Amino acid sequence: MKRTLKIILFTFFILYVYQKSIIATQIASPSAVVICEDSGRILYEKNANEKRKMASLTKLMTSILLVENCDLNEKICVVKEACYIGGSEAGIKPNEEVTANDLLYGMLLPSGNDCAMATAYHIGGNIENFATLMNNKAKELGLVNTSFDNPHGLDSDNHYTTAYEMALIAKYAKSYDSISEAVSTIEKDVVFGNRTVHLRNTNSLLRTYPYATGMKTGFTNGANRCLVASASQNDLNLIAVVLGSDTSKIRFEDAKTILEDTFASYKSYDISSFLNVYIDIPIIKGKKERYIKTFNDSKIEALTEEEYSKIYVSQNFPQKLEAPIEKGTYIGTYTVSIGDEILYSKDFYTEEELLKKTPADYFIICIKNMFDSLELL
Repeated sequence: MKRTLKIILFTFFILYVYQKSIIATQIASPSAVVICEDSGRILYEKNANEKRKMASLTKLMTSILLVENCDLNEKICVVKEACYIGGSEAGIKPNEEVTANDLLYGMLLPSGNDCAMATAYHIGGNIENFATLMNNKAKELGLVNTSFDNPHGLDSDNHYTTAYEMALIAKYAKSYDSISEAVSTIEKDVVFGNRTVHLRNTNSLLRTYPYATGMKTGFTNGANRCLVASASQNDLNLIAVVLGSDTSKIRFEDAKTILEDTFASYKSYDISSFLNVYIDIPIIKGKKERYIKTFNDSKIEALTEEEYSKIYVSQNFPQKLEAPIEKGTYIGTYTVSIGDEILYSKDFYTEEELLKKTPADYFIICIKNMFDSLELL
C-alpha cells in the first residue's frame, strides 16, 4: 500500500514538473523571459541571465535618453554622419530639421538606425560619449550584465544584454507616456525636413495579437531575431523578451506563447493590504516613552491564486529600544514574502534623535507622581 502511494505521488510530481516546463519545450528561442510590468517580478524564464547581443532592442535605451534630454517639440538638425549607415533606416537626410518626437517614432516604428544616430550626435556629440551615457543609465537602473557600444544595436563585442535586463529596460521605457504611445503605434506620418514620411511598425503582434501593447523588434546576423513584446489582459500587464530566434516567425510565436501561458496562470493582485505597518516599541530611559510609526504603501503584483494564498508578513523589530538613539539609526525590517521569495521589503530608520532622560526629567516625573498621589487621597 505504501509502495503504491509513493508511486502515485511520484507520478503526480513528474506530471507537475512536466506541466511547469512544457512551455519551455515549446520555445525555440534560446533565451526568453516574461516579467510583470508593474512590479518587475519574473513570471517565466529560459536562460534569462545569459548575455546575448540585442540588435535594435538597443533603441529602447536610446529612446529613454532622448525623452530625458530633449523637449519632444525640439527641432534637431540631422548631421551627415547619422545618415546612410546601413541596416534599417527611416530615411532622414543630412541637414534636415526633425523634431525629437519624430526621431522617436523613426527609431521605434521602422527601427531607423539613422534616427538613433541623429539622437546620439545631438545628445552626446559623438557615438562614444553617447554610449557612455547609455552605460551610465544602465548602471542607474541596476543592470550588471548589459553593455552599450552604440545607439542602434549593430553587432559589437562590447554590445550585449540579457533577456531579463532588457525586460527591465523596457519596463523603465514604458514609464514614459511618449515611449509607451510610440511603441503601441502601428502607423504614423512624420515630417522630415519638408517631407512627410509614412512609418510602419515592424512589430507584427500589434496587428495579429489582440492583447499586444507594443515594444520593439531587432535583427542582426550576430543577434538573430529579437523581440520585446508587451501585452495587457484583465489588468495584468506583461513584458516578454525573446533573444536569438532563428526566424522572425519564431520570435513572434514564442513571445505570444509565453505571454498567453502567463496570462492563463497569473492574475493581477493588489497586495496593498499587506503593506500597512504599525510599529510600537518602548524606549528605555527615553524622553519619549515609545517609538511609534505607521506606514502604508501600495503595490500591484502578478501572482497565481495559490501564491496569493501563501503570502505572509514578517516583522524584524526589537522588543525595546534604549535611549539615546541617533537620527537615522536602523530600527528593523518589514517583509512580505511567498516562501523564500520576497515580494516587498522596507527598512525603517529613526527620523529624529531619541533623547535620553536627564536628571531634571526624572525630578519632574517624581514631582508629578507626588501630585498625582495627593489627588488620589
